[in-house]
Parts: sequence; structure tokens; C-alpha cells
Amino acid sequence: IIPDEDPQQDIETAGGDDEGGDDEAGINGDGLGEEDEVPDEGDEADDEEDSQQEGNSSSRTKSTRRPLPKWLLELFNARVAESSTPYRNADGLPPLYANHKTFWFPQSSTFFFLKQTSTTPQQLFNPRFFLWDPDALCPRGIPCPNCRTVLQRHQAISLPRQCVDFNETFWIIGYRYRCRSCTHPKSKKATVTFRSWDPRILAVLPPSLSAEFPARLSHRSGISTGLFSFMRSCFNYGLGSKQFSDTIRMQHILHYDTLELQYLEQLAIRTLDDWFRLKYEAFPRFDDIGPLGPHLYTPSATLLRDLYDDFVDEHRTEINQHTAMLTANICAIDHSHKIAKQTMRVEGEQPFTAILSLTNEKNEIRACNFVATKSHSQYELALRNVHDSLDLFGHPQPSLVYTDNMSDKKFLEDCFPSLRQGVTPIEKHGHLEEFVIPSEVPILV
Repeated sequence: IIPDEDPQQDIETAGGDDEGGDDEAGINGDGLGEEDEVPDEGDEADDEEDSQQEGNSSSRTKSTRRPLPKWLLELFNARVAESSTPYRNADGLPPLYANHKTFWFPQSSTFFFLKQTSTTPQQLFNPRFFLWDPDALCPRGIPCPNCRTVLQRHQAISLPRQCVDFNETFWIIGYRYRCRSCTHPKSKKATVTFRSWDPRILAVLPPSLSAEFPARLSHRSGISTGLFSFMRSCFNYGLGSKQFSDTIRMQHILHYDTLELQYLEQLAIRTLDDWFRLKYEAFPRFDDIGPLGPHLYTPSATLLRDLYDDFVDEHRTEINQHTAMLTANICAIDHSHKIAKQTMRVEGEQPFTAILSLTNEKNEIRACNFVATKSHSQYELALRNVHDSLDLFGHPQPSLVYTDNMSDKKFLEDCFPSLRQGVTPIEKHGHLEEFVIPSEVPILV
């Protein structure tokens, strides 16, 4: 095996003397190994009409674009050429849509690559490609998100978009759509274009078609919808974003190590190759971003949190509506001080001291509010809104509320008058016998 190294390269030490070294043999307390940066595939930005969006994009820090390896670009260009206009049918469908009825390009299994006479590690990388050209599947065309004019297919996006799945990455091939009516505010020319994976394009597609898009995208990367749904479940049951990021990274490393093991085992079987003086390339490292490297990537905890926060903001109205429609027959109310400690400070002071949660008999959160103090006035409005929403959706009012502070009794009864119905208050010292004055004792008034 030809060692893939430069004899003149600097020696890498495991100690922390050099800049960027870890404290103990490459291990740090933040996670497994070095946290990946968000990749910059270099897919050019849209020439859009929205000046506000331009301002947002210009405020981003411009990162150095990482060139994609030649072996990946060759596969990408071959699939773009296969889907170009000369190969489309009369309805404008590429062969992948017309013949195979799928969005995913067919893949060969690793076994068949290993059976070839000459096998390279780059062949085993075998990335998945997803073709996303929804305009070909909309007979009436796609309306412009700004002016509703039918968009025209302009060209294929020059580079694919990398997305992360459970144990590997895949690449999305997209197209750029042009609006002939919208004009750019600066150039005053009809150069406004949209990428086929633009959220505004996905929003105007038929729901059954937009549901086929396989990823939730960030600025330069993305994760698959299946992985995102799994991440939401993990967050719901207590697994943090850092732990989830490390778990995904380990699954990717395991998948990559399996490919390397298959490669080495196949070379070990070829015992006659020594007689023919055949040599093979060394399998690249997992984090190799050189010309022959795999260019793999796993999302950081920060990126995962941002994707989750974006999802919550996107569905804020639906989430609030769902919460307002829940029942509240038996409730529990309590303050928690842990989350408030993680909030941003203003001039060194915490704006909130606790978060108030009201849960129902199904352990579902019925109300959740940050409060500056534990005063009743801080969350009275939230509880009265719960009372009103129960009436609005035809649910019974609470019959029982658990609390760890008995001084809340009158306040809760004022917010939920139903707590007084059918309840006979127990008199103070009611367990004692009634005092009777003996008859022989004179009473003087």
C-alpha cells in the first residue's frame, strides 16, 4: 500500500505545546475530537429582490470557500449532464423522474466496487445524490414568491448542497429559477433568481411535492428530515444537542471505518498482486479534506440548536394553538430556577429568576412563562388566559391544582373559580370536640 503522506511534512505531536493542541492526548471536554466547522460549499447566492434579505446576508461573516474534490465534482457533473435538456422527454422530465420514478440517483453497493480489478478509496465513498427540480413536476409552473409570475428554469446550481444523514452525507443537485418580471433594486435588471431549495419556493409547491424534499437546510449545509425528526425526539427525552452531535459523529466514523475495513480485507485476499507488483492507495483519514479525501462533515451542537430554534419559530403559531387546545382537569403548578440561569444577562443581572410551568393530568405543559419574581402578579395573566382558552374550546375548568405553596390557594381560586365548586372548607381545629360549659359554672355578662 502506498503511504499517503509527504516525507517533508511537519511532525504532529499529541501534546498541547503547539498552538491548537489538546490538553490530554487529543481529548477535550467539549465532545469527541475537534468540532467541525460549518462547510461552505460555495453555492452562489440568489440575486433577489428583497433588500432586507440582502442586508442579512451581507452581515454574515464571509468564510473561505472550501473547494470540493475532483472525484466528487466529476460525479456531480455527470449527473447534471444526465439530467440536462437534451436527455429530457417531451414533458421536460429528466430520465431519473421519467424512467426511474424517484428523486435519488441509483447507487452501486460497495461489494461490486471491490470486485473490480482496480479499486480506489474514492470509489467506495460512493456519495448519494438527490435531484431537486420541482419545476419539471409542476405542469402549470412555479409562481414567483414576489409577483406570482411563472418562473423559468435558468440553469443548474454550480455546486451541490451537502446534507447530513444518520451515518453518511448526501448531496442535493438543485436548479436556479428566474423571474422575468421582478427587477433587482440595484441593477434595475430582470436578474432575480431563486434556488429550487429556497424556502419560499418550497412554500408555493403542492404539499405532496414539497414533502419529498429530504432536508432542513442551514446557510451552507443541512440535515435530513429523518435525522431532524429523530433529533426532536431526543431533545424531548432529555438528550442534549452536544450529546446528539457526538452521537451522529460516532455513527459517521463507524460507517467510514466499515468501508476502510472492507477495502483492506479485499486487498488482503489479492495474494497474487505482490507478484505483479500492484500497489494500492492508502485509505484517507475520516477528517481528510484534501483532493483525495472524503470531505465528510458532522454538524456541531450550535448548528443543531439553531436548526431546532428555527423550526420552533417557524411553527410558533401552530405550537401555541395546540397548547391552547389542551385540557386542564387536574393541574400542577411550580417554579423552576434552572432554565432561568441559562438566559442572557442584562448589565450583569438576570432579567428572569424562574420559569413557571402549569401541567395538566397528562403531564403536558399547559402554560410556561418566564417570571422576574415569584409574585402572583407575574403570572396571573397567563393563568387567566388558560381559563379563557378552556371555555373557548369547550373543556371543563380545573377541579384540582397541586402546588407546593399553600399561600397560592386564594390566588388560584380567583383565577379558577371552579376550584371552589363542591368543596366544603374544613374549619380550623375541626378535629377537636366542641367545648361545652358545665351547668354549675356561673356565667356573668
